[in-house]
Amino acid sequence: MMVVRNYSKPTTSVPTPGLWRRFVRRPQQMWLRKAIFQIHLWTGILVGLYIIAIGISGSILVFKEELFPRPRIDVGTVDTRACTPESLAAVVRNVELAYPDKEVYLTACPSVFNPLYLTTVRAKPKSPATKAGAATGAAASDTEWRVIREPLAVYSHPHTAAVLGAADREGSWVSWMEDLHVNLLMGREGRWWNGVGAAILLALTLTGLVLWWPGIRSWKRGFLVSFRHSWKRINFDLHNVTGFWTILFTLTWALTGMYFTWPKLFTEPVRMISPIVTANYPAEEIKRISQRPITPPAPLDVNAVLRRAQQLSPDGALEGYFYGGGKRPVFTVYMARGDMGDYANTDFLYFDQHTGEHLLTWHRGKNQTLGDWLIWLVVPLHFGTSWGLAVQWLWFLFGLVLPFLTITGFLMYWNRYLSKRWRALRNASPTPTDPR
Repeated sequence: MMVVRNYSKPTTSVPTPGLWRRFVRRPQQMWLRKAIFQIHLWTGILVGLYIIAIGISGSILVFKEELFPRPRIDVGTVDTRACTPESLAAVVRNVELAYPDKEVYLTACPSVFNPLYLTTVRAKPKSPATKAGAATGAAASDTEWRVIREPLAVYSHPHTAAVLGAADREGSWVSWMEDLHVNLLMGREGRWWNGVGAAILLALTLTGLVLWWPGIRSWKRGFLVSFRHSWKRINFDLHNVTGFWTILFTLTWALTGMYFTWPKLFTEPVRMISPIVTANYPAEEIKRISQRPITPPAPLDVNAVLRRAQQLSPDGALEGYFYGGGKRPVFTVYMARGDMGDYANTDFLYFDQHTGEHLLTWHRGKNQTLGDWLIWLVVPLHFGTSWGLAVQWLWFLFGLVLPFLTITGFLMYWNRYLSKRWRALRNASPTPTDPR
């Protein structure tokens, strides 16, 4: 008998669908999606309160300058680009007369956020004789001195230069909110933890994108909310749909939040694509001018320096100035090329505070390369204060999406698990025994 062998490869009658095909058609049945769901769920539970705090504080800080305490009076129409060295000098002179025991070290011209002149003052340094006398006193005198040196914000009229009043910006609830958002009320260490929180938000966003897809047969559920179902289903759809339509915002805030903690994580890859020329703070140049020879202390002709700054920055409008400190103090002048008060488009001019010599100019926002644009965009995209009032309101509203997603996520967890556990515990509780 002849045996005929079949050497052809066996074939299966029903081909196993690929991973992508299964994800498109029936994602709920994939073990990988179930694993991602557990990661998304427990990560959200662990950092839920953090995300609520960051979202609410971030939305409030979009209007930080408008919310800071200041005199609320009608000053009429204000030309924010009409600030001159002479008008700023008049404001400073009136402030010095009103606060003779203090020194001016920071000024700001009227801006789109604040129509008043803002002058920051602090107590004058003690003379050597006074310091020697204080050194022999109790430790409480040092504490008192630190309190006295706390800065005070003084506001002046934009047309008359008259002093209108003062406010403690540093001690206001807005500053507390800013410290919460930036440092988590933990100082410099809080910034590192904020970076970790931003990385977790990035993970939540990416895993949420995977979980968002409902399958090809129910694809409309991923884009629209139907209010014809129970509140549990509506809550689920709101979480799912809102997360999808706002994913660009959450990705942006997560990535920019990580940048503020670990900038090299982003600048090094960007440099591989394009050089960064003007976007970064000129730390090396500032370090270099801080090591220049010490010049003898001398009164600074502020008006002359401001006029020199106007010549060096012809496209800018005078925005304010800042007195430096130390053995080699640097006097910084701000010249706005964009909106007043939006320092994303500003020339920072650095001068020797003793001689008035121009040392360096940083043209922030005058981007020359693709790398400049990518790095420069980090701050405007995170804070939303560089493109007008409409964008500010948009960033405010979308910032509240983070706590909204967290709350709806908690409700989903309650509906799916906690409520059942709660009912089971109540039903399992022992009933009172009959005393008979």
